[in-house]
Amino acid sequence: MSDTDFVITLPHLRSLIGLRVRHQGCDCVILEVLESPPALVLEPIMVSREINSAANIMANLHGQAGEYGIEPRIVQVLTEDRSGLDDALLELEILD
Repeated sequence: MSDTDFVITLPHLRSLIGLRVRHQGCDCVILEVLESPPALVLEPIMVSREINSAANIMANLHGQAGEYGIEPRIVQVLTEDRSGLDDALLELEILD
């Protein structure tokens, strides 16, 4: 391995948790890192118009609306053959 090669490790990826990024035009925060295959779990940051959307309301254990739910996004770190970085990762725009 040469000096220019870069190895991505799980501790390095975990250090990104909490970082704000833009994914496909949506502002998100990195919520978690999945180990196998390596992936970032992104949570879209709610904006005021989304807060009022009925599609984001989740029922509690008693079937009553009471919590907002936003579907997380998964961004793969490596390509399928694990030979390089996935395009979706490279397209993330760091906001912080």
